Amino acid sequence: MRVILDNNVWSYVGIEGSKAELESLARARGLSVRTPPATLLEVLRTKNPEKRDRIIDAMTSRHWTRLRTEADAECEEFVSEVRRARPRWVRQLSQPGRPATLRNFWTRDIWRHAAHDSATLSAAQPSFTDEVEDHVFGVMKQNSLAMRESAWQAGNLAELTYLAPEDVPDSYLAGWQRGTRAEGWRVDGRDVFRHALDGHELKTWAGQDSTYGDWVAPYLHLDRALKDPEDFTRFWLTEAEAARMPRNWLRWACGVALWEHKITKSSGRDHQLASYLPDCDLFLSEDRRFVRALERVKADAPFPLPEIRWVEIEASGGRAVDVVAAALD
Repeated sequence: MRVILDNNVWSYVGIEGSKAELESLARARGLSVRTPPATLLEVLRTKNPEKRDRIIDAMTSRHWTRLRTEADAECEEFVSEVRRARPRWVRQLSQPGRPATLRNFWTRDIWRHAAHDSATLSAAQPSFTDEVEDHVFGVMKQNSLAMRESAWQAGNLAELTYLAPEDVPDSYLAGWQRGTRAEGWRVDGRDVFRHALDGHELKTWAGQDSTYGDWVAPYLHLDRALKDPEDFTRFWLTEAEAARMPRNWLRWACGVALWEHKITKSSGRDHQLASYLPDCDLFLSEDRRFVRALERVKADAPFPLPEIRWVEIEASGGRAVDVVAAALD
């Protein structure tokens, strides 16, 4: 069984020093404990160095499986769909060297660095995460407030559509006809990738966020993909398939589900972690709000998702590993 633990669970394991017990449980129950890099980045924000190092030690066992980043996986889905539906955008000769270097960093190097010198990574962390996190927090809070003020109910996420607005320029619509509707995840995917890929080289030179482009450019001709905005819109709004792009659907759906709850600074990190659900059979968290949001997403998802269970460690008075073991049954 593949298992992902939320950061709150890892905190208990690290602080109480039950890493060896968790390893024993994994061996006895045949568990593949999987660690997303997003969880490590969140732990690196811990100010108390002793607490931080104890949690990182628990997460860096050689028995755990280190996952790729969510951006890597989302871009892989996009490239795969492009190969199927827009082969003319695809490079005849790919350039996988850059993605391989990035993947090695996120699945190996950063974990080793964190295990040996978390202080340096922790000190650098705010400089490249605070601005992004503040932006995500602001957008999510604004959307949540708008939803509450208008008493809008999302309904079934798989059936949720957006109406092409009348008060936006044609350059934004780019072929999306005014007065027509499109599935929410499609509009979100188009907007995310169009913004991320546009001017990728300029963003790289200027030191701006070029994450998505770094993963996509070695496989696709970005100039061809973006040359015809209406064709790019057509790909996303009518041809991409949700079942073939589950992480992209999850990125959007979890965001909407979280709007229905109180938005905090950690909501953006929860949103990020949701993209890893296809990598496990069981997800455990002590955050009841997050679990409720994920359960809502699972109920509406157009593809299978893992078991999502809420665990209560502090109130139980027991050790984290015992609570995890009980949640497996």
